[in-house]
Amino acid sequence: MRKIAAKKIVYLLVGQRGAGKSHYAKRLLAKQSELLFISRDEILVRKFGSTDTDPYGGAQWYGLEVMNRLLRFVLRTHSTVKIVLDCWTGSSKERVSLVNKLREFGATRVVALYFVTPREIVNSWFWLKPGIAKLEEMGKRSGRNLVYFSADAPLRDYTAFHRLAQCINSDGFDRVIRIDPRSEPISLD
Repeated sequence: MRKIAAKKIVYLLVGQRGAGKSHYAKRLLAKQSELLFISRDEILVRKFGSTDTDPYGGAQWYGLEVMNRLLRFVLRTHSTVKIVLDCWTGSSKERVSLVNKLREFGATRVVALYFVTPREIVNSWFWLKPGIAKLEEMGKRSGRNLVYFSADAPLRDYTAFHRLAQCINSDGFDRVIRIDPRSEPISLD
């Protein structure tokens, strides 16, 4: 009798800020209740109140460590699990490292959900994120615990991110699925 391998699948959300990853994940989870959602950003918000923390304070490393411990626990203690993982991976090196770590923790498949959100939509959605404001609004909105960006930041981010993701098919994923977050969520198998 042939032993069937346990399915431990991780779906990594891959896209720049403002691509609609978190919103799409919520819609996925509403349609597929068997999915487990793990978000480094949610860990940071719970602990520090924001994802935009002092780069020298260690918050980002804390978020990654907690996320890794949670992933390791879930992948090692569940015989079958489907995880939607929201963790920033800006470069190929970061994605390869995360894929290897997930396999080390016990993932049998790692799938990239690569967001191909149109530029205009990213530019619009970026400015809807909480805690974000344009530099020219600094005088009117100071003292509100906001992070200020230049007006062209979302489009520069878009260009840089997709340049860094050109080789995503070579980052060690079992599959790369391109996602337009404006469409209905796909069924994850």
